[in-house]
Amino acid sequence: IEVLPSPPFALGKKKGDDSARAAGSPMAEDSGAILRHISSLKDMLDKVNEEIEQNIQRTRETESEIVKHSETEKDYLVKESELMKGVSVAEFELDGLMQVEAAGTDSLKAMEGNLEFRKATLNAIRKLFYDKMY
Repeated sequence: IEVLPSPPFALGKKKGDDSARAAGSPMAEDSGAILRHISSLKDMLDKVNEEIEQNIQRTRETESEIVKHSETEKDYLVKESELMKGVSVAEFELDGLMQVEAAGTDSLKAMEGNLEFRKATLNAIRKLFYDKMY
């Protein structure tokens, strides 16, 4: 905003100056200068008002963008929550499967040990039969 200097006129007549009443007098010139200055001030005010309106519009646009981004953020938070729920369920299922696998491995080792024992027992019985037959 540009500030204009004070107008080059006096607001009132000087003491003892009666010539202000005549046409083309300093009083008429002062009136013209005052009107020009008022017009200049009005133009400046119009320009300031226009800038204010532009700033208001930019503010509205910015607020609208903020609202849109807030809604998008909420959507992403909901999606993140759903994904975290899915991850938790998957981790729970995986933990259960790992426990089942560990129990299966232990059971398999026990069965292998039992099978080896039975094979050894069967071989011992076969050897006894073989020894008795021959």
